[in-house]
Amino acid sequence: MKRTCSIRLLVGVSLFTAAFSGCIGFFAGTMKNWDSYEKQITLLEKENVKLGNAKEEDKNIKESLNVVEPYEYILLEEKGYVAVYHTDRKTLYASTDILASKLPEQLQKEIGEGKYISSEEQLYSFLENYSS
Repeated sequence: MKRTCSIRLLVGVSLFTAAFSGCIGFFAGTMKNWDSYEKQITLLEKENVKLGNAKEEDKNIKESLNVVEPYEYILLEEKGYVAVYHTDRKTLYASTDILASKLPEQLQKEIGEGKYISSEEQLYSFLENYSS
């Protein structure tokens, strides 16, 4: 009977020791993994910030590219009248009989600075609206 108790006690202690060692090993490994997970999370957060900034920059670039239109003409004031030039501001396309002083103030300002026209259709529409 003593022998049976001793064997049971030996097996129980062995199982307990194995279980305890396994738990310690598991938690030690978990702590190492936890540290590496925290490092990975930190790196991923930094990458997300970089990607977020890159997306903003891409968005700004796309918006600026969308704003750029290929203008063909520019309206300028010349001797009190509206003149139509190509976008180089040197080559006269057409002189008009439209008095700049008869136009709305905002339009006078735009033409004074150079009002860009993107197409021939838009140009003719303007000329039809403001010609006498």
